[in-house]
Amino acid sequence: MFDEMRPVEDLVTALKTPINLAESTSISRTSNSVSLAAGTQIRINDGYVLTVKPQGVEVSHTEGYNPYDQRAYLKAQQMADSLAALLRNAGGTRDRIANTGEEHQWVTQGITDVLSYLGIDTNKDFYVNGMKYSTNSKGYFESAAAAEAQEAYERQKAANRTYEFADEKTRKQIAHMSDYYLSTAPKEVKAAWQAALEETGINPFPNGYHSVLQQLAMEQDFMTGGNDNIFGNTLESSMDAVDRILDRIANPPGEVTEEKSAFVEQEKEFYQALKEKLELLS
Repeated sequence: MFDEMRPVEDLVTALKTPINLAESTSISRTSNSVSLAAGTQIRINDGYVLTVKPQGVEVSHTEGYNPYDQRAYLKAQQMADSLAALLRNAGGTRDRIANTGEEHQWVTQGITDVLSYLGIDTNKDFYVNGMKYSTNSKGYFESAAAAEAQEAYERQKAANRTYEFADEKTRKQIAHMSDYYLSTAPKEVKAAWQAALEETGINPFPNGYHSVLQQLAMEQDFMTGGNDNIFGNTLESSMDAVDRILDRIANPPGEVTEEKSAFVEQEKEFYQALKEKLELLS
């Protein structure tokens, strides 16, 4: 779920996959839970009936409906589509109930309306086909599985900002970036860099942050017309590069946001450790 989804492609796949429904229908207002099986019918106002099917939720009508009340039909269709999205999510065939903020609002209202006919109170935690749902900070319904996955994603995202706890993919990214910027540096400089990574446990290239090294390399590339080799091929040029990085950290060209300030402190710690190791070699 928390690798970025491709909403259109994923939705097409979800709609082609039968919904995993309950074996039988049951409602418990005590536990605020409902289980819906194929064939379940929900009678709503204005003469409409929603029928749960493995392919989705179908809208039909009784003799008492008004064929000229377009608003009532659209409301019934909203409830049907919203319930189908909820059931797909509960059954694991759709990762998100909705993708955009506008769609979340529309689906949230539809779910609230249809579940009210079953006596389910969506103002508090509720269960649909065994899946627990709560209202998140944005006011949208979120499954317990989604909340747990999001928490795990945020924990790994934070871990990937370090070297010590980064996952294998991030470790490979760090190695690739390190090899690129140190491509011509002496072996002892590369060894000092690796030692600084391991001792500080800091990732100097975390996703979502533009490091000073990357910024200085781009500036040099622009000024020289293609040379972004900051570290050069000697111990002295490498030490000069580290000094330039530390000077830029101490004297940023613009305001450092509160969010980035924590990384800047880590960046400073890493390059100070690297500088100390290079000084021992000189």
